[in-house]
Formats: sequence, C-alpha cells, structure tokens
Amino acid sequence: MATDAPPQWGYSGEIGPDNWGCLSSDYSLCSAGVEQSPVNLVGYVPGGTEPVTFDYTTLAVQARNNGHTVYLDFEPGSGVSVGGRRYELLGVHYHSPGEHLLDGESFAAELHLVHQDADGNLAVVGLLLRLGNPSPLVEDLLGLAPATGVEADIGGGPNAAAYVPSGTGYYGYSGSLTTPPCSEGVRWMVMQDVGTVSQEQVEILQSLTHGPNNRPPQPIGDRQIVVSAGG
Repeated sequence: MATDAPPQWGYSGEIGPDNWGCLSSDYSLCSAGVEQSPVNLVGYVPGGTEPVTFDYTTLAVQARNNGHTVYLDFEPGSGVSVGGRRYELLGVHYHSPGEHLLDGESFAAELHLVHQDADGNLAVVGLLLRLGNPSPLVEDLLGLAPATGVEADIGGGPNAAAYVPSGTGYYGYSGSLTTPPCSEGVRWMVMQDVGTVSQEQVEILQSLTHGPNNRPPQPIGDRQIVVSAGG
C-alpha cells in the first residue's frame, strides 16, 4: 500500500524556515522547540569543557543529493570521542551561507559532520568557512555531487581524515537538527578553527540547491554555550 510522502519543505516562501513548524505535526519542534539550531555563538563561557578526539580513517562511499544539500556517506569505522562517549561518523553535508554565527559574524559556508552513538544520540561537528581561498573539502564534494534525487556509489572517495581540523577547540551546546523535523537532543561542537571557501565554490554550492540552504539562527534561550580550548 502506498504511503504518504513527507510534507515538502524548503528555504524560501510558504515552505521556508519560518513555516516549517506548520507544515506537519511531525515538524512541530521547528516552531515549538526550545533547544533549536543553529544559534549565534555569543556569550559563551571560556575555561574549557570536555575535549573532543577525532578518529577519522575511513573513506566516503556514497554521494547523495536530496535537493536540500549534498551528502557524502562514509564507511563505518571513523568517529569522535567526547565526554566518555564515542560517536560514529555517518557523513558530511553543507549549508551555504553558513548556519551558525560567531559573535554575530556570518560565514560563506558551513560543513556538518554528523555522528551517532550506540544509543542513537547525535553529535554534529560544524566547520565554518569564510570567503577566501578555495576549500579542498568543498572541491571534493562538488566533484562528487550527483544530480538532484540521485544516490551514487563512489567507492574510494575522500578520506575522512581530511576533515580533521588543525585544532580541537570548539563551541559546544545542546541543540537540534537544522532541518525538519528539527529533532532536539543533538550535541553540537562548532570548531574554533575557521577555514576558507572561494566565491566560485559558494556560487556552485548554492546552484546545487537553487539558492541558499541555511536556516536562520534560533533563540538561545537559557542554554549555555561553552568553549573547549582543545589540545
């Protein structure tokens, strides 16, 4: 028996971020949630928190384009450890412009490395990119991006090790997915090291999604943003 397709959502107009919570009861957290992402990373508390350790060794094996972004999925075996828990790397995708702000500064693009622990809890590492020199990470993603709606096996794709930042300091907070259904309980670690992306790359990223694909910052509420100095 056929099942109903999930409600269509997007980044502008009647199906844009301001209306996500009204499109379906499944998306209600997009408007009713109290720990939503992204946020403006401001008012953070220095002094360190739980360090993050990267163990990235595996290769990307599939590229997907769902019309909202392009994903690279990695074979099992890579992950991050933080707070005594290990989160396995699932994949990476992009948003352009970037979604998080840092002290009010917006960014040209942002890469999200999505992880999941053995209990199903999610942790996302955010890599912020300013306009500047081309990003090799973005170049790899663009070179593998399939057409909208296509999933392509890529075999020995980029190594996850390429995504490890040079420093491990990060801004940490409890948030959500930045797309419907906007599920909360996501551990966010936005890295302090900021990379670069070229204007040409930004234009191609946004052409893949027929325009910007960033959710605006959400209220931080009474959440605290903490800073890990890294190692």
